[in-house]
Amino acid sequence: MLESISDAFYAVSPEWTYFIFNGAAEQYFGVSRDEVLGKNMWEVFPQGIGTPFETVCKRAMEGRKGAAFESPSRWRPDRWVEIRITPMIDGGIGVSLHDITERRKAEQARELLAREVDHRSRNALAVVQAIVRLTEGPDLESYKEAVFGRVNALARAQGALADRRWEGAPLQELVDEAMTALATPDRYSLEGPTVRLSPEQTQPVSMLIHELATNASKYGGLSTPQGRVAIAWTVGETGAIDLTWRESGGPAVTAPDKPGFGSRLMTQLSRQMAARLSQAWESSGLVANLAIPAPQPKG
Repeated sequence: MLESISDAFYAVSPEWTYFIFNGAAEQYFGVSRDEVLGKNMWEVFPQGIGTPFETVCKRAMEGRKGAAFESPSRWRPDRWVEIRITPMIDGGIGVSLHDITERRKAEQARELLAREVDHRSRNALAVVQAIVRLTEGPDLESYKEAVFGRVNALARAQGALADRRWEGAPLQELVDEAMTALATPDRYSLEGPTVRLSPEQTQPVSMLIHELATNASKYGGLSTPQGRVAIAWTVGETGAIDLTWRESGGPAVTAPDKPGFGSRLMTQLSRQMAARLSQAWESSGLVANLAIPAPQPKG
């Protein structure tokens, strides 16, 4: 029966000598039973001396009371194990080890994801509050339309992140989704290599594209039937992204007398991801450039 189970199991006598060592234990510890049977456990496994494992083993040996706990493996530091220590009927104790490394990794991943979701949710709520408080409009309907559009852009970015377990989103898909909300596919073009934005970049880029598309639909290249928008990007050797927004076919445009909330929002979104945003009101239409640095590694 002991040979058929997948958990490593061994038993030691009251003198701490091995008298059972199953096949799973041979595989886990990387030694044959012939090498350990009859030998003192603390001589074979000195790593356990002075640890909680020794304390629990001695308590089970002397007090005849079993215990179970989880711990990093002293024999294999890259693994986590659930250890069960049980007094044997004829004296001595039995020790079983169940490898729980994958379960621990899954639990840690869930905890990390929960913290990330909490952080992103709080950030999204702060952005919504700023949008509602600072958006301007000549009348209630215009105000509602502007707020709805910006909140919807934020929701799209959050959805893209959630669909991909908060690990970022492909730039082309993100830009395409933002543009589809305000223009038909024949009104814009996308060109650039496949690149994935980091979670920190996904939301700002989505909202930036929304602001540019909103302005274009009201005043620029998307406000006339013949107007178009070309969006292209390149990726440098370091992973930095250089994105260009170019309008054409729309009415003549000029730089605004003073920046509105939309302009201030785009500037703030750029700073949020340490990017540089520049805009040029050329005779053919607005040209905007967004230089996004490569994401910095965490840790």
